[in-house]
Amino acid sequence: MQHSEKKNKVRSVMIGFTLMVLLSCVLIRLLWIQTFDSKELLAMAEKRWENSNSILHAKRGSIYDRTKQEAYTWEVPGYYFVADPSQIKDVSQTAKILSPLLEIPVGVLEEKLSLKKKAVEIKYEGKGKYSPSIYSKIFALKKKGKVAGIYGYPTHMREYNSSELAHVLGFLNSNGDAVGGVEQVYDKWLRGVDGTIKYHKAKNGMRISDGPETFKPPVNGKDLILSIDAKIQHETEDAINEAMKKYQAKGATAIVADPKTGEILSMVSRPTFDPQNIAKTFDPAKNGHNIAVESQYEPGSTFKIVTLAASINEKLFKPNATFASGSIKVGDRTFHDSNRSGWGTITYQRAVELSSNVGFIHLGQQLGAEKLSDYIRRFGFGSITEKFGKRTGIDLPAEGKGYYYNRALYPVELAASSFGQGISVTPIQQIAAISAIANNGYWVKPHVLKEVVDPRTKKEVYQYPITKHQIIEPQTATKVRQILRGVVLNGTAKAANSPDFEVAGKTGTAQIPDPKGGYIPNEYIVSFIGFAPSSHPDVVIYVAFDRPTMNFSSMSGGAIAAPVAREILEKILPIRQVTSK
Repeated sequence: MQHSEKKNKVRSVMIGFTLMVLLSCVLIRLLWIQTFDSKELLAMAEKRWENSNSILHAKRGSIYDRTKQEAYTWEVPGYYFVADPSQIKDVSQTAKILSPLLEIPVGVLEEKLSLKKKAVEIKYEGKGKYSPSIYSKIFALKKKGKVAGIYGYPTHMREYNSSELAHVLGFLNSNGDAVGGVEQVYDKWLRGVDGTIKYHKAKNGMRISDGPETFKPPVNGKDLILSIDAKIQHETEDAINEAMKKYQAKGATAIVADPKTGEILSMVSRPTFDPQNIAKTFDPAKNGHNIAVESQYEPGSTFKIVTLAASINEKLFKPNATFASGSIKVGDRTFHDSNRSGWGTITYQRAVELSSNVGFIHLGQQLGAEKLSDYIRRFGFGSITEKFGKRTGIDLPAEGKGYYYNRALYPVELAASSFGQGISVTPIQQIAAISAIANNGYWVKPHVLKEVVDPRTKKEVYQYPITKHQIIEPQTATKVRQILRGVVLNGTAKAANSPDFEVAGKTGTAQIPDPKGGYIPNEYIVSFIGFAPSSHPDVVIYVAFDRPTMNFSSMSGGAIAAPVAREILEKILPIRQVTSK
C-alpha cells in the first residue's frame, strides 16, 4: 500500500514537471513573438488578411473628329470570362456550346479549358471582351446546368462606330494593348491611370469592417480631338471605295490636308479592316499597313514639282525656251517621254503641262546634282545621297522614310531623279511637299491630332503645335501654282478640272520595279497631287491607285486618279465653306 502511494506521488510529480516545462515553453514563445518577431508576424498576418489589390480600371478616353460631334470610338460596359477547368466535366461539349457565343474556334477553347490551372482567362486574337448580352446568354446556360466553371467579370470594352478611318484609329487587342494608329501613339493620354482598393478580410474571405482600408480612385483617360473632319473623311472613303470597284486596283490611298496648319482632314488606305471585328477582318500582312504613311514607292511625275520649284527658285526656269522632246541619252541610257516619239520642239512651260521626262531631265541637269539634292532635302524628303530618306514626323506609327542612292548622284541618277524615277517616297511626304507650294513656300509638319480634352471638365489640356519653316520664296510658290493650274487646264490633269472650283495639280504614272531588275511590264501606280482653289489653296489632296487592272483606254494618273481627286474636291470644298469660282 505504501509502495503504491509512493509510486502515485512520483507520477504526479513527473506530470506536474512536464506541464511546467510545456507551460514555460509556451510563455517563452509568446515573449519571443511579442518582443522579437512581432513586426514580421504582424506583416504576415496583414498580408493574409488583406485582399490582394483590387484594380479599379480607368475608363479609356474617347476619340472624336475635329467638330467634336462625331465620336469614332468610346468605352461601353462589357465582360471578360474566366474558366475554372477543374469544374468542367465535359470539355468538348462546353467548348462546342461556347464557341459560337465567344467567336473562338472549338479547338482553341478545348485547349484552354483543359489547362491544369485554377483560373484561365478566355481570350483569343481579337476576342477577349464581350457585350452584356453575351454575358446574359452564358449566365442562362449556367443556370440550366449546360455549362459550368465559366465566370464573367465586368469591365469596359472599346466600341467603334464604323470601319472608316481604321488605320488612323488603330484598335485594342484581346489583352487590351493598343495596336496601330492614334490608339497606339497616344495610348498614355487615352488609357488614364488605374486605381486600387485594399481591405482586410478574415480567413473565410469576409471583410473586416473596422480593418484598415486604402482607396486610390482611377483617373480616367483623356479624349482625343482629331484634325479629321468626319464629313470629309466619309466623302473621301466613298470616292475611293467606288474607284476601287471600278478599276479593280490592288490598293489605294487618299489624303486631304490643310496646307496652312498641316492638319490631316481625311486619310484613306485600302485594303482595310474593321476595328470592331478584328478577329475576322484584320490580317497584318494583307491590310495591316497604312499605305498613306508606311508605303514607299516611286513617285513618278508628281515628284517633278520639286524639280520645277527648284528651277524657278534658282531663276533657271525659262518657260518660253524650247527643246526637242521624245528622248534623251544620258551616259549609256536613253530616257523617253510617255509619248516615245515626242511632241516635237516644245517650250518648258508646255513640258510641264505634258509631263515631259526629257524636259525635266534638262531642268535637273541645269540645277546639277548638288542643287537638286538640296531642294529634295528642303521639301522634306531627306538626303538623296543617303540610303534612307527622312520621316515627316506625322503622329502615326511605322512611318516610312523612302529609299535613295546612298552615294553622290551619277549623271544617270540625276536624270532619273529629276522626274521621280529610281527613288522611293511615301504619300505623306508628298502631301507635306505640295503643302509648301500651296502655303507660300512654308513646309508644315503633318499631323492627325488637334487637341486633348479632359472628358470631365471639357477643357483643353493639350493642343498640337503647328511646326513650319520656309523652304522656297513666296513668289516661287505662286509661280508653281500658276503653272500647275495650267497642267489641269491644258495638260495631263484635265480630268481634274472642275466647273465649280479652280483645281491645280500634277499627275503621276510610275512603273513598279521588278525585284529581278528593271520594271514590271504594264503595272503602274497612278496618282494625282494638287490643291484648290489654285490661287489661294484651302486644301491639298493626294490620290493614288496601286496596279489598276481594268482595261481602260489609259492606265495613267490623268485617266484614273485625277477624276477621283476632282470628285472628292467638289464634295469637300463646300464642307470647308469654300465658294465656287
